[in-house]
Amino acid sequence: MSDKINFKLFKPFGSTVAKAVMPLGLMKDLQDDLKQIRQDKDKQKNHDWSKKLVGHVDSEYLISPEIMLKWKQKFFDPIINAYVKNHIDHKIKSILINSAWYVVSKPGDYNPCHTHTEYVHGNYHLSCVGYLQIPKMISTTNAKEFNDFSGQTEFIEGSENMFNNNSYRVMPEVRDWILFPNSLSHVVYPYNCIEKNNERISFSFNSTIIFDNDKLSN
Repeated sequence: MSDKINFKLFKPFGSTVAKAVMPLGLMKDLQDDLKQIRQDKDKQKNHDWSKKLVGHVDSEYLISPEIMLKWKQKFFDPIINAYVKNHIDHKIKSILINSAWYVVSKPGDYNPCHTHTEYVHGNYHLSCVGYLQIPKMISTTNAKEFNDFSGQTEFIEGSENMFNNNSYRVMPEVRDWILFPNSLSHVVYPYNCIEKNNERISFSFNSTIIFDNDKLSN
């Protein structure tokens, strides 16, 4: 794997969003991990994370910690570090990943508008979404051709006026990884498929940024 990580930072509204393409090795590790969890009833039970999340989806499982540890320094940390330094000129002591999970959606599933507010010790937080499998999606019933949200992720912030957009819509593509503030509202719209059991699979995590002068309380 090359040490070079390509990503971009951009501001579709007030908050900055980062976007990168995930390495094939990371994709394979995550896909294999999820497959193993779903094939083992004990792992399904132990990794079940659905009660902690708001999604109206088929299933949600915790990612095995060894996968996150393997790729944290290789891929996630450098982008998070660059994102933070773009905003705050202060030395980062550490980056913590508080929780990481898979989301398995089927046609008709959706994720209502929500944030990933998981405040730990009052520190700064970022969240993300990465796309592992995207079926050939078709529009939901009664979707308008000129304004079809089917299957898209929409980030929402602030109020809209003639000088400002308040939303940014993303049509998910396999290997895309998007980093954003955990307080940024977002929603995932339902979709249809020709093959009814085709799944859309993504993953997310929440991270905490600890700076050199931060003091953690017990």
